Amino acid sequence: MQGSTLRDLYQSELLDLYAAEQQIINAMPEIVSVVRSRDLRTALERHLERTRIHVERLDFIFKQQGMTAGATELSGIESLVRTGTAKIRQGSDADVRDAAIISAAQHVEHYEMAGYGCARTFARQLGDDNAADLLQQTLDEEGAADKELTRLAELGINQAASAGMAPERRSEQTTSRLRYVDVDDLPGAADYRDMKVRNRAGDDLGSADGFIVDSTGRPYYLVVDSGGLFVGRRYVVPIGKADLNRGSKSILIDLDKDTFKRYPEFHRDSFISMTDEEARRYEWRVLEAIDPQAARLTTSAWEYEKFPYYRQPDWFDAQTATSASQRAKSGASTRRGLPVSADKQERERVIAREGSSSEDESWERVRGRTDDDETR
Repeated sequence: MQGSTLRDLYQSELLDLYAAEQQIINAMPEIVSVVRSRDLRTALERHLERTRIHVERLDFIFKQQGMTAGATELSGIESLVRTGTAKIRQGSDADVRDAAIISAAQHVEHYEMAGYGCARTFARQLGDDNAADLLQQTLDEEGAADKELTRLAELGINQAASAGMAPERRSEQTTSRLRYVDVDDLPGAADYRDMKVRNRAGDDLGSADGFIVDSTGRPYYLVVDSGGLFVGRRYVVPIGKADLNRGSKSILIDLDKDTFKRYPEFHRDSFISMTDEEARRYEWRVLEAIDPQAARLTTSAWEYEKFPYYRQPDWFDAQTATSASQRAKSGASTRRGLPVSADKQERERVIAREGSSSEDESWERVRGRTDDDETR
């Protein structure tokens, strides 16, 4: 850096971050294309869209600073991206490759978090509070992405990679007898797809995502996609607490919002990789959230018949789920991780075109706020 003032240091940090974000945008599509875990793929695709927003925030700050994001020296992140990409390409086992992708992504996240933290502090010291707020928002989003990667790693991907590194140990493991079945894999998919899930208070709790069944197709849990409403994007509900209303195309569940503050997250890929013992521990955590007293009285000898929460509902035809259960066991599925919908992207998109609005309006849009953000 040629300059010697704090503003020079601040602008140098901004340029480095801009180059870093561009490196990520260029590298991410190739990385996403080789991901095995659908949850990891979805997380990376979501972060890619956020990265584009981060670039537009930086463009907005450059405009306010009278800077141009022209040719810059290569960012220090280049070596991290290059090293991470090399490790990913070397991985022959898909599960090990996913673990390597998380490792590489978290190295990058920590680099960005350090850079955005410094730039935010410099901006605040220089009195550029608008820029500091934008940089803080990006820093928060980078931190959230890092935590999501950690959760995905700890909830199954690292475990699957460990099994992949020692194939001879796979036969020693007893996989869970319960299987996740995606709604789109059910013969009667049209009956459940896009069904809204609500509670008796009328709260919108998400949409039907799938079921957890045994080898006969008997359901034990409804899987709900909360759309980010609760701690995790997905959670499970004991099937006995769910009632289907075909007329209103909705599923009514007997749970209140406060219960979900104690609820464990559900990740499809991690559940698939669980052993029976691990699945039991996860189920115990669900029961503890719903009925703490019953959970305290429950031993390792789990008996579904003891709880009304697991009664099989009349509205679910177990026979139609048997073939779907077998496909789930073999790992086949018709559903794939999808990027954020176009309209959602548009709502989150930063629009800071010159002359399109006042500076205050542009600054509000560059913050990436959505209607959902205002109501949560």
